[in-house]
Amino acid sequence: MEIRPEKVAVVGIGYVGLPVACMFASKGFRTVGLDISQERVDMINRGVCPIGGEEPGLKELMERMVSTDMLTASVDYSSIQDADLIAVCVDTPVDDDKKPVLRSIIASVTSIGRNLKKGATVSIESTIPPGTMIGTVIPILEKESGMRAGSDFHVLHCPERVMPGRLLANLREYKRVLGGIDEASIRKGMYFYSSYVESEILPTDLICAEISKTGENAYRDVQIAFANEMALICERLGADVFKVRELINSSPFRDMHIPGSGVGGYCLPKDSWLLVSNAREEADLIVRARAVNEKMPYHLVDLFKDAIAELDEGKGKRKVAIMGIAFLRDSDDTRNTPAAVVIESIKDDFDLVAHDPYVREFLGMDIEDDIYVAMKDCDAAIFVTDHSEYRNMDFNRMRMSLRNPVIIDGRNLFDAHECRRAGFIYRAIGKKH
Repeated sequence: MEIRPEKVAVVGIGYVGLPVACMFASKGFRTVGLDISQERVDMINRGVCPIGGEEPGLKELMERMVSTDMLTASVDYSSIQDADLIAVCVDTPVDDDKKPVLRSIIASVTSIGRNLKKGATVSIESTIPPGTMIGTVIPILEKESGMRAGSDFHVLHCPERVMPGRLLANLREYKRVLGGIDEASIRKGMYFYSSYVESEILPTDLICAEISKTGENAYRDVQIAFANEMALICERLGADVFKVRELINSSPFRDMHIPGSGVGGYCLPKDSWLLVSNAREEADLIVRARAVNEKMPYHLVDLFKDAIAELDEGKGKRKVAIMGIAFLRDSDDTRNTPAAVVIESIKDDFDLVAHDPYVREFLGMDIEDDIYVAMKDCDAAIFVTDHSEYRNMDFNRMRMSLRNPVIIDGRNLFDAHECRRAGFIYRAIGKKH
Protein backbone atom coordinates (compact mmCIF):
# COMPACT_ATOMS: atom_id res chain seq x y z
CA MET A 1 0.00 0.00 0.00
CA GLU A 2 1.38 3.37 -1.05
CA ILE A 3 1.43 5.86 1.83
CA ARG A 4 0.05 9.23 0.80
CA PRO A 5 1.38 12.51 2.19
CA GLU A 6 -2.05 13.75 3.33
CA LYS A 7 -3.62 13.01 6.70
CA VAL A 8 -7.36 12.39 7.20
CA ALA A 9 -9.37 12.91 10.37
CA VAL A 10 -12.86 11.46 10.86
CA VAL A 11 -14.97 13.01 13.61
CA GLY A 12 -17.50 10.54 15.01
CA ILE A 13 -16.52 6.88 14.59
CA GLY A 14 -19.81 5.05 14.81
CA TYR A 15 -21.74 3.21 12.09
CA VAL A 16 -20.73 5.81 9.49
CA GLY A 17 -17.43 7.23 10.69
CA LEU A 18 -15.62 4.00 11.50
CA PRO A 19 -16.00 2.41 8.05
CA VAL A 20 -15.18 5.79 6.45
CA ALA A 21 -11.99 6.00 8.51
CA CYS A 22 -11.09 2.42 7.60
CA MET A 23 -11.59 3.11 3.89
CA PHE A 24 -9.38 6.20 3.91
CA ALA A 25 -6.71 4.35 5.88
CA SER A 26 -6.81 1.41 3.47
CA LYS A 27 -6.03 3.82 0.61
CA GLY A 28 -2.83 5.07 2.20
CA PHE A 29 -4.02 8.09 4.19
CA ARG A 30 -2.77 8.29 7.77
CA THR A 31 -6.11 8.44 9.52
CA VAL A 32 -7.26 9.43 12.99
CA GLY A 33 -10.79 8.88 14.25
CA LEU A 34 -12.18 11.23 16.91
CA ASP A 35 -14.99 10.36 19.27
CA ILE A 36 -16.40 11.57 22.57
CA SER A 37 -16.48 7.98 23.88
CA GLN A 38 -13.21 6.99 25.51
CA GLU A 39 -14.44 3.40 25.62
CA ARG A 40 -14.97 3.31 21.86
CA VAL A 41 -11.60 4.97 21.23
CA ASP A 42 -9.84 2.43 23.47
CA MET A 43 -11.56 -0.49 21.74
CA ILE A 44 -10.46 0.69 18.31
CA ASN A 45 -6.88 1.29 19.43
CA ARG A 46 -6.84 -2.29 20.76
CA GLY A 47 -8.07 -3.51 17.38
CA VAL A 48 -11.51 -4.47 18.69
CA CYS A 49 -14.37 -3.52 16.38
CA PRO A 50 -17.22 -1.85 18.32
CA ILE A 51 -19.80 -2.60 15.60
CA GLY A 52 -21.49 -6.00 15.78
CA GLY A 53 -23.90 -7.93 13.60
CA GLU A 54 -23.17 -9.27 10.13
CA GLU A 55 -20.88 -6.57 8.72
CA PRO A 56 -18.79 -8.15 5.95
CA GLY A 57 -15.11 -7.18 5.99
CA LEU A 58 -15.27 -4.36 8.54
CA LYS A 59 -13.74 -6.17 11.51
CA GLU A 60 -10.88 -7.54 9.43
CA LEU A 61 -10.15 -4.23 7.70
CA MET A 62 -10.20 -2.29 10.96
CA GLU A 63 -7.86 -4.78 12.64
CA ARG A 64 -5.44 -4.56 9.72
CA MET A 65 -5.44 -0.76 9.61
CA VAL A 66 -4.87 -0.50 13.38
CA SER A 67 -2.10 -3.11 13.36
CA THR A 68 -0.25 -1.20 10.61
CA ASP A 69 -0.69 2.15 12.43
CA MET A 70 -2.64 3.58 9.50
CA LEU A 71 -5.64 4.07 11.79
CA THR A 72 -5.66 5.43 15.32
CA ALA A 73 -8.42 6.84 17.50
CA SER A 74 -8.47 9.75 19.93
CA VAL A 75 -10.72 11.99 22.02
CA ASP A 76 -8.33 14.95 21.59
CA TYR A 77 -9.05 17.48 18.82
CA SER A 78 -5.42 18.59 18.79
CA SER A 79 -4.77 15.41 16.80
CA ILE A 80 -6.41 17.01 13.74
CA GLN A 81 -4.18 20.09 13.62
CA ASP A 82 -2.13 18.60 10.78
CA ALA A 83 -5.10 16.97 9.00
CA ASP A 84 -5.64 17.77 5.33
CA LEU A 85 -9.22 16.44 5.29
CA ILE A 86 -11.59 16.43 8.25
CA ALA A 87 -14.75 14.39 7.62
CA VAL A 88 -17.60 14.92 10.11
CA CYS A 89 -19.85 11.91 10.77
CA VAL A 90 -21.75 12.86 13.94
CA ASP A 91 -25.41 12.43 14.73
CA THR A 92 -28.13 14.93 13.79
CA PRO A 93 -31.29 13.82 15.61
CA VAL A 94 -34.64 15.53 16.04
CA ASP A 95 -36.27 16.38 19.35
CA ASP A 96 -39.72 15.39 20.62
CA ASP A 97 -41.25 18.20 18.55
CA LYS A 98 -39.49 16.84 15.41
CA LYS A 99 -37.16 19.82 15.24
CA PRO A 100 -33.48 19.33 14.29
CA VAL A 101 -30.94 19.06 17.10
CA LEU A 102 -27.60 20.28 15.77
CA ARG A 103 -25.72 20.13 19.06
CA SER A 104 -23.17 17.56 17.87
CA ILE A 105 -22.54 19.30 14.54
CA ILE A 106 -22.05 22.66 16.27
CA ALA A 107 -19.70 21.20 18.89
CA SER A 108 -17.69 19.37 16.24
CA VAL A 109 -17.21 22.25 13.82
CA THR A 110 -16.41 24.57 16.72
CA SER A 111 -13.55 22.32 17.82
CA ILE A 112 -12.49 21.75 14.22
CA GLY A 113 -12.34 25.51 13.59
CA ARG A 114 -10.04 25.95 16.59
CA ASN A 115 -7.66 23.31 15.25
CA LEU A 116 -7.97 23.89 11.49
CA LYS A 117 -4.83 24.43 9.46
CA LYS A 118 -4.75 26.68 6.42
CA GLY A 119 -5.54 24.85 3.19
CA ALA A 120 -7.40 22.00 4.89
CA THR A 121 -10.73 20.63 3.67
CA VAL A 122 -13.75 20.15 5.93
CA SER A 123 -16.37 17.68 4.70
CA ILE A 124 -19.69 17.27 6.49
CA GLU A 125 -20.92 13.73 5.85
CA SER A 126 -23.70 13.91 8.44
CA THR A 127 -27.23 14.36 7.12
CA ILE A 128 -28.29 17.94 7.88
CA PRO A 129 -31.27 20.27 7.36
CA PRO A 130 -30.99 22.19 4.08
CA GLY A 131 -29.30 25.52 4.73
CA THR A 132 -27.08 24.25 7.56
CA MET A 133 -23.81 24.51 5.62
CA ILE A 134 -24.24 28.20 4.75
CA GLY A 135 -26.20 29.20 7.85
CA THR A 136 -24.32 27.31 10.60
CA VAL A 137 -21.26 25.29 9.59
CA ILE A 138 -19.31 27.85 7.57
CA PRO A 139 -19.90 30.82 9.95
CA ILE A 140 -18.66 28.75 12.92
CA LEU A 141 -15.59 27.50 11.05
CA GLU A 142 -14.71 31.04 9.97
CA LYS A 143 -15.25 32.50 13.42
CA GLU A 144 -13.23 29.87 15.28
CA SER A 145 -10.39 29.63 12.76
CA GLY A 146 -10.10 33.30 11.92
CA MET A 147 -9.93 32.26 8.24
CA ARG A 148 -12.26 32.58 5.24
CA ALA A 149 -13.99 29.60 3.67
CA GLY A 150 -13.13 29.22 0.01
CA SER A 151 -9.90 31.17 0.19
CA ASP A 152 -8.14 29.84 3.33
CA PHE A 153 -9.83 26.43 3.62
CA HIS A 154 -12.19 24.25 1.61
CA VAL A 155 -15.74 23.17 2.50
CA LEU A 156 -17.76 20.16 1.31
CA HIS A 157 -21.02 18.41 2.04
CA CYS A 158 -20.61 14.79 0.94
CA PRO A 159 -23.51 12.98 2.62
CA GLU A 160 -23.04 9.30 3.42
CA ARG A 161 -25.17 6.53 1.90
CA VAL A 162 -24.52 3.59 4.16
CA MET A 163 -26.71 0.84 5.60
CA PRO A 164 -25.89 -1.56 8.45
CA GLY A 165 -24.97 -4.90 6.93
CA ARG A 166 -23.45 -3.20 3.86
CA LEU A 167 -21.27 -0.46 5.32
CA LEU A 168 -18.09 -1.05 3.33
CA ALA A 169 -19.91 -2.19 0.18
CA ASN A 170 -22.06 0.93 0.10
CA LEU A 171 -19.06 3.20 0.56
CA ARG A 172 -17.30 1.57 -2.36
CA GLU A 173 -20.17 0.91 -4.74
CA TYR A 174 -22.74 3.69 -4.38
CA LYS A 175 -22.62 6.98 -6.24
CA ARG A 176 -21.75 9.95 -4.03
CA VAL A 177 -23.13 13.47 -4.09
CA LEU A 178 -20.33 16.00 -3.54
CA GLY A 179 -21.46 19.51 -2.71
CA GLY A 180 -18.81 22.21 -2.54
CA ILE A 181 -18.60 25.88 -1.64
CA ASP A 182 -16.53 26.42 -4.82
CA GLU A 183 -14.74 24.58 -7.60
CA ALA A 184 -11.48 24.32 -5.65
CA SER A 185 -13.29 22.57 -2.80
CA ILE A 186 -14.91 20.15 -5.22
CA ARG A 187 -11.51 19.32 -6.75
CA LYS A 188 -10.17 18.54 -3.30
CA GLY A 189 -13.18 16.40 -2.56
CA MET A 190 -12.83 14.47 -5.81
CA TYR A 191 -9.22 13.68 -4.93
CA PHE A 192 -9.99 12.31 -1.48
CA TYR A 193 -13.25 10.48 -2.15
CA SER A 194 -12.23 8.99 -5.49
CA SER A 195 -9.54 7.09 -3.60
CA TYR A 196 -12.13 4.56 -2.44
CA VAL A 197 -15.45 5.37 -4.17
CA GLU A 198 -15.58 3.06 -7.18
CA SER A 199 -18.77 4.57 -8.59
CA GLU A 200 -19.54 8.04 -9.97
CA ILE A 201 -19.04 11.13 -7.81
CA LEU A 202 -21.62 13.81 -8.63
CA PRO A 203 -20.45 17.41 -8.02
CA THR A 204 -23.01 20.06 -7.08
CA ASP A 205 -23.51 23.04 -4.77
CA LEU A 206 -24.05 22.84 -1.02
CA ILE A 207 -27.82 23.39 -0.89
CA CYS A 208 -28.54 20.79 -3.59
CA ALA A 209 -26.38 18.28 -1.75
CA GLU A 210 -28.27 18.94 1.49
CA ILE A 211 -31.68 18.61 -0.15
CA SER A 212 -30.74 15.52 -2.16
CA LYS A 213 -29.71 13.51 0.92
CA THR A 214 -32.68 14.38 3.08
CA GLY A 215 -34.90 14.04 0.01
CA GLU A 216 -33.73 10.56 -0.95
CA ASN A 217 -34.52 9.28 2.53
CA ALA A 218 -37.87 11.07 2.65
CA TYR A 219 -38.69 9.51 -0.71
CA ARG A 220 -38.02 6.01 0.63
CA ASP A 221 -40.06 6.80 3.74
CA VAL A 222 -43.02 7.77 1.56
CA GLN A 223 -42.67 4.56 -0.46
CA ILE A 224 -42.67 2.46 2.70
CA ALA A 225 -45.68 4.37 4.01
CA PHE A 226 -47.60 3.46 0.85
CA ALA A 227 -46.76 -0.21 1.40
CA ASN A 228 -47.79 0.00 5.04
CA GLU A 229 -51.07 1.68 4.17
CA MET A 230 -51.73 -1.00 1.59
CA ALA A 231 -51.14 -3.60 4.32
CA LEU A 232 -53.79 -1.98 6.50
CA ILE A 233 -56.23 -1.84 3.59
CA CYS A 234 -55.63 -5.53 2.82
CA GLU A 235 -56.21 -6.51 6.44
CA ARG A 236 -59.51 -4.63 6.44
CA LEU A 237 -60.65 -6.18 3.14
CA GLY A 238 -59.46 -9.72 3.89
CA ALA A 239 -56.54 -9.97 1.45
CA ASP A 240 -52.83 -10.83 1.69
CA VAL A 241 -50.79 -7.69 0.97
CA PHE A 242 -47.74 -9.73 -0.03
CA LYS A 243 -49.69 -11.46 -2.80
CA VAL A 244 -51.13 -8.09 -3.80
CA ARG A 245 -47.62 -6.63 -3.86
CA GLU A 246 -46.46 -9.29 -6.32
CA LEU A 247 -49.37 -8.50 -8.59
CA ILE A 248 -48.78 -4.74 -8.42
CA ASN A 249 -45.09 -5.15 -9.15
CA SER A 250 -45.87 -7.26 -12.22
CA SER A 251 -46.90 -4.01 -13.91
CA PRO A 252 -44.07 -2.06 -15.59
CA PHE A 253 -42.55 0.80 -13.57
CA ARG A 254 -44.16 -0.35 -10.29
CA ASP A 255 -42.00 -1.16 -7.28
CA MET A 256 -44.14 -1.38 -4.17
CA HIS A 257 -42.00 -1.75 -1.05
CA ILE A 258 -42.39 -4.35 1.70
CA PRO A 259 -44.68 -3.43 4.62
CA GLY A 260 -43.81 -4.33 8.17
CA SER A 261 -43.80 -3.59 11.87
CA GLY A 262 -42.17 -0.18 11.61
CA VAL A 263 -39.40 1.96 10.12
CA GLY A 264 -36.38 1.95 12.40
CA GLY A 265 -32.75 2.91 12.13
CA TYR A 266 -31.07 6.23 12.51
CA CYS A 267 -31.90 7.89 9.19
CA LEU A 268 -35.43 7.36 7.93
CA PRO A 269 -37.33 8.23 11.13
CA LYS A 270 -35.72 11.68 11.28
CA ASP A 271 -34.45 12.71 7.83
CA SER A 272 -37.91 13.67 6.58
CA TRP A 273 -38.15 16.09 9.50
CA LEU A 274 -34.72 17.51 8.63
CA LEU A 275 -35.83 18.05 5.03
CA VAL A 276 -39.05 19.90 5.92
CA SER A 277 -37.71 21.77 8.96
CA ASN A 278 -37.55 25.05 7.02
CA ALA A 279 -40.46 24.34 4.66
CA ARG A 280 -43.04 22.53 6.79
CA GLU A 281 -46.04 24.20 5.13
CA GLU A 282 -45.08 22.60 1.79
CA ALA A 283 -44.76 19.05 3.11
CA ASP A 284 -48.22 17.51 3.55
CA LEU A 285 -47.40 14.17 1.90
CA ILE A 286 -44.05 13.71 3.65
CA VAL A 287 -45.49 14.49 7.08
CA ARG A 288 -48.43 12.14 6.51
CA ALA A 289 -46.07 9.34 5.44
CA ARG A 290 -44.15 9.74 8.67
CA ALA A 291 -47.36 9.37 10.65
CA VAL A 292 -48.27 6.14 8.83
CA ASN A 293 -44.87 4.59 9.48
CA GLU A 294 -44.80 5.66 13.11
CA LYS A 295 -48.17 3.95 13.62
CA MET A 296 -47.05 0.48 12.51
CA PRO A 297 -45.50 -0.81 15.76
CA TYR A 298 -48.64 0.29 17.59
CA HIS A 299 -50.66 -1.65 15.04
CA LEU A 300 -48.50 -4.70 15.76
CA VAL A 301 -49.44 -4.31 19.43
CA ASP A 302 -53.14 -4.14 18.45
CA LEU A 303 -52.79 -7.40 16.52
CA PHE A 304 -51.18 -8.98 19.57
CA LYS A 305 -53.98 -7.85 21.89
CA ASP A 306 -56.58 -9.10 19.45
CA ALA A 307 -54.93 -12.55 19.33
CA ILE A 308 -54.34 -12.84 23.07
CA ALA A 309 -58.02 -12.10 23.66
CA GLU A 310 -58.85 -15.48 22.10
CA LEU A 311 -57.17 -17.31 24.97
CA ASP A 312 -59.04 -18.56 27.99
CA GLU A 313 -58.65 -16.48 31.11
CA GLY A 314 -55.49 -17.42 32.99
CA LYS A 315 -54.13 -16.68 36.41
CA GLY A 316 -51.54 -13.95 36.82
CA LYS A 317 -49.76 -11.95 34.16
CA ARG A 318 -49.31 -13.46 30.75
CA LYS A 319 -45.76 -13.85 29.47
CA VAL A 320 -44.73 -12.63 26.02
CA ALA A 321 -41.59 -13.22 23.95
CA ILE A 322 -40.35 -10.27 21.90
CA MET A 323 -38.53 -11.83 18.95
CA GLY A 324 -36.02 -9.42 17.46
CA ILE A 325 -34.74 -6.22 19.04
CA ALA A 326 -32.52 -4.75 16.30
CA PHE A 327 -34.36 -2.64 13.74
CA LEU A 328 -32.70 -4.45 10.82
CA ARG A 329 -32.23 -8.08 9.90
CA ASP A 330 -28.93 -9.61 11.10
CA SER A 331 -27.73 -6.36 12.67
CA ASP A 332 -27.09 -5.25 16.26
CA ASP A 333 -28.37 -1.73 15.51
CA THR A 334 -31.24 -0.83 17.88
CA ARG A 335 -31.60 2.84 16.94
CA ASN A 336 -35.29 3.77 16.69
CA THR A 337 -36.20 0.10 16.63
CA PRO A 338 -39.94 -0.70 16.50
CA ALA A 339 -39.27 -3.19 19.29
CA ALA A 340 -38.94 -0.26 21.70
CA VAL A 341 -42.51 0.87 20.98
CA VAL A 342 -43.83 -2.68 21.36
CA ILE A 343 -42.02 -3.20 24.67
CA GLU A 344 -43.02 0.15 26.14
CA SER A 345 -46.65 -0.39 25.08
CA ILE A 346 -47.14 -3.73 26.85
CA LYS A 347 -44.51 -3.95 29.60
CA ASP A 348 -46.86 -2.85 32.38
CA ASP A 349 -49.47 -5.49 31.63
CA PHE A 350 -47.32 -8.45 30.57
CA ASP A 351 -44.13 -10.19 31.68
CA LEU A 352 -41.63 -9.86 28.86
CA VAL A 353 -38.66 -11.85 27.65
CA ALA A 354 -36.68 -11.04 24.50
CA HIS A 355 -34.56 -12.83 21.94
CA ASP A 356 -32.07 -11.40 19.47
CA PRO A 357 -29.03 -13.12 17.94
CA TYR A 358 -26.94 -9.94 17.99
CA VAL A 359 -28.27 -7.62 20.73
CA ARG A 360 -27.30 -8.53 24.29
CA GLU A 361 -29.11 -5.87 26.35
CA PHE A 362 -31.94 -3.44 25.67
CA LEU A 363 -34.08 -1.20 27.88
CA GLY A 364 -32.75 -3.00 30.92
CA MET A 365 -33.88 -6.39 29.61
CA ASP A 366 -31.59 -9.38 29.37
CA ILE A 367 -31.72 -10.89 25.91
CA GLU A 368 -31.90 -14.67 25.51
CA ASP A 369 -29.63 -16.12 22.84
CA ASP A 370 -31.65 -19.31 22.37
CA ILE A 371 -34.92 -18.94 20.45
CA TYR A 372 -36.79 -21.72 22.16
CA VAL A 373 -35.57 -20.83 25.66
CA ALA A 374 -36.94 -17.33 25.07
CA MET A 375 -40.33 -18.78 24.11
CA LYS A 376 -40.53 -21.21 27.03
CA ASP A 377 -43.84 -20.90 28.90
CA CYS A 378 -44.82 -17.77 26.94
CA ASP A 379 -48.38 -17.06 25.93
CA ALA A 380 -47.36 -15.39 22.67
CA ALA A 381 -44.34 -14.64 20.49
CA ILE A 382 -44.24 -11.26 18.74
CA PHE A 383 -41.83 -11.25 15.79
CA VAL A 384 -40.66 -7.67 15.28
CA THR A 385 -37.46 -8.25 13.27
CA ASP A 386 -36.88 -10.63 10.36
CA HIS A 387 -33.54 -12.07 11.46
CA SER A 388 -32.45 -14.86 9.12
CA GLU A 389 -32.63 -17.57 11.75
CA TYR A 390 -36.33 -16.89 12.30
CA ARG A 391 -37.13 -18.08 8.79
CA ASN A 392 -36.35 -21.73 9.56
CA MET A 393 -38.29 -22.14 12.77
CA ASP A 394 -39.43 -25.60 13.86
CA PHE A 395 -43.20 -25.32 14.45
CA ASN A 396 -43.21 -28.40 16.68
CA ARG A 397 -40.51 -26.98 18.93
CA MET A 398 -42.33 -23.65 19.01
CA ARG A 399 -45.53 -25.40 20.10
CA MET A 400 -43.64 -27.31 22.79
CA SER A 401 -41.94 -24.17 24.09
CA LEU A 402 -44.92 -21.82 24.12
CA ARG A 403 -47.55 -22.18 26.83
CA ASN A 404 -50.14 -20.87 24.36
CA PRO A 405 -49.65 -21.13 20.59
CA VAL A 406 -49.89 -17.47 19.58
CA ILE A 407 -47.70 -15.95 16.85
CA ILE A 408 -47.73 -12.27 15.89
CA ASP A 409 -45.82 -11.82 12.64
CA GLY A 410 -44.60 -8.31 11.92
CA ARG A 411 -42.31 -9.20 9.01
CA ASN A 412 -44.01 -11.86 6.86
CA LEU A 413 -41.81 -14.58 8.31
CA PHE A 414 -44.41 -17.34 8.22
CA ASP A 415 -47.10 -18.70 5.95
CA ALA A 416 -50.50 -18.02 7.49
CA HIS A 417 -52.04 -21.30 6.29
CA GLU A 418 -49.15 -23.38 7.64
CA CYS A 419 -49.25 -21.63 11.00
CA ARG A 420 -52.97 -22.15 11.44
CA ARG A 421 -52.76 -25.75 10.24
CA ALA A 422 -50.12 -26.32 12.92
CA GLY A 423 -52.58 -25.06 15.52
CA PHE A 424 -51.33 -21.53 16.07
CA ILE A 425 -53.41 -18.44 16.62
CA TYR A 426 -51.78 -16.30 13.97
CA ARG A 427 -51.91 -12.57 13.30
CA ALA A 428 -49.75 -10.75 10.78
CA ILE A 429 -49.35 -7.30 9.33
CA GLY A 430 -51.01 -7.19 5.93
CA LYS A 431 -52.85 -10.53 6.13
CA LYS A 432 -56.47 -11.36 6.78
CA HIS A 433 -57.24 -12.45 10.35
